[in-house]
Amino acid sequence: MIQDCFVSVVAPVRDDSAIVEAFIAETIPILKDNFKNYELLLIDDGSQDGTPDVIQKLLGKYEGIRLVRLSRQFGEELAISAGLESVIGDYVVVMLPFMDPPALIPSLVERSIGGVDVVFGVNADPAPKGLIYGTGTRLFHWYCERFLEMRLPKDSTQLRCLSRKALNALIQIKDSYRYLRLFSSYVGYEHQEFVYTPKYRGRKRHRRSLFEAMSVGIDLIIENSRHPLRMVTWTCVTAGILNIAYVVLIALIYFFKSEVTKGWTSMSLQSAGQFLLLTMMIAILSEYVGRILERLRDRPFYYVQEERISSVLLVDKDRYNIVSDSAAAEPSPDEVRIER
Repeated sequence: MIQDCFVSVVAPVRDDSAIVEAFIAETIPILKDNFKNYELLLIDDGSQDGTPDVIQKLLGKYEGIRLVRLSRQFGEELAISAGLESVIGDYVVVMLPFMDPPALIPSLVERSIGGVDVVFGVNADPAPKGLIYGTGTRLFHWYCERFLEMRLPKDSTQLRCLSRKALNALIQIKDSYRYLRLFSSYVGYEHQEFVYTPKYRGRKRHRRSLFEAMSVGIDLIIENSRHPLRMVTWTCVTAGILNIAYVVLIALIYFFKSEVTKGWTSMSLQSAGQFLLLTMMIAILSEYVGRILERLRDRPFYYVQEERISSVLLVDKDRYNIVSDSAAAEPSPDEVRIER
């Protein structure tokens, strides 16, 4: 049965010329057979292999396709954000063409229609993790849940389905470091996991390097919590109390002990401890100062070079965003269009 709703699919692409045609050919019939109104929004994140040209040729062949080209590579998260701020559907599915099966779209939308505002994908066959990588991942998830009250679903992917209400709340978050897997649960609406097995096309299975994972983790913690700063505060307070006690001890030794042996070991230990505390404070404070500087710049998060659409869209103009209880989305300042 064809659902009487408007479904938008957001798919970021970068150097995917070898797989994008097959992805479109598989996705459009599924949308056409299951939904009365639909659109497939492809966000090109600065491809260098002719991916936009391949999509351009397909605009006249398939209905309901939109192509948005960013001016350069801004990263997967911002490319998806650009798509989320452009879609017009009642329900929005985010998927990666190189790994997410389009056949799952009807099941995802069905769950959202049933009242689940955020349905997020969980990889049933995640890439194996080494000892150091796996231990670090577990510690990071524990720290986020225990101290930051951030729930990060384990082995989650970019595959998700959002109701218009959840989407409007999501796009109002204006953090420059966007991590949609966190924001999807942060908005607080009803959410549910969807376990599936990815279907890889062309590209090999990819996992962040240890350095990349650490960088993402630092960005997430610094951008979304003051806990590291609070830890520095309490560390400094504790160090101050210990230093006061140490001064009292020095005074007692001076007044009550006849011979005082000069101890270079204790002095060196104190100096090293103070230096360590200072470097920790400077490192953490520099991260927060950097975030403040970026927000003061007030730059757009991405730039749109051009937008193209299929010759036929098969969309009723009076069907845009028909969900009656959708929260009104604020106009996004994050996008600048470049006219050529």
